[in-house]
Amino acid sequence: MVESAYSRGTVFSLDVDNREYWITAKHVLTGAKHPPYGSIKKKSEQLRILQGQQWLMVEFSLLDPGEDIDIAVLAPSRLLLSNPIPSLIPSSNGVTLGGDCQFLGYPYGDGWPITFNTGTAVWFPYVKRCGVSAMGGKGGKGFWTLDGINNAGFSGGPVTYLTGSQQQVFAVVSGYRTEAVDVITSPLPKPPAAPPALIPPQHKGSQAKGAAARAKQTVNVNSGFIFAYDIQYAIDAIRKNPVGPLRNAK
Repeated sequence: MVESAYSRGTVFSLDVDNREYWITAKHVLTGAKHPPYGSIKKKSEQLRILQGQQWLMVEFSLLDPGEDIDIAVLAPSRLLLSNPIPSLIPSSNGVTLGGDCQFLGYPYGDGWPITFNTGTAVWFPYVKRCGVSAMGGKGGKGFWTLDGINNAGFSGGPVTYLTGSQQQVFAVVSGYRTEAVDVITSPLPKPPAAPPALIPPQHKGSQAKGAAARAKQTVNVNSGFIFAYDIQYAIDAIRKNPVGPLRNAK
């Protein structure tokens, strides 16, 4: 979990070329509520990261993968993980249309607690299933549309495919599409009928119009379409401007 001045979201780590980086959604840092997401203007920022059950204030250098790409790359001023689990370099190669995927995160700024046999306690992210609905499309190259129910707080979380030692991160959760549905309202009680002569001509039919207006009220709900950006944007930004301490540096 990561916390900025605007909100809480999800962040995950990956090692690239022997350096430690953390990835999240750009809008978690900027407070943008919807696209376009613009650019990150700051070169560094202090953010709170939840490690185990403790919040740490960490100074990060910020890398921006590109205009309106909803990904932010964070390079910590010091290594946060002493012994990370080796993993494959994140890539979307091999992801298939209609294939199964998963995404992880901390919805509504919450996780679930677990204590290992060693006594170490951590807040785990929730894992949700999804499917690959579209590659590219209106979002352009490097944009994914997934079939699943995303919730506030998953922003910045990793999207993965395959399992075990073959599991790879291929995208970063950005948000979800909403759709308008009608609000069903209870009819208002009818007022006492007035003699026709007492109703001004311009007000005749106003009750019917009011009922029609109430019937057209809508509310936005989750459509089940998740939007995510390809992890390659982050990898390219890192290799263009490698920063942060080297792991195992002599």
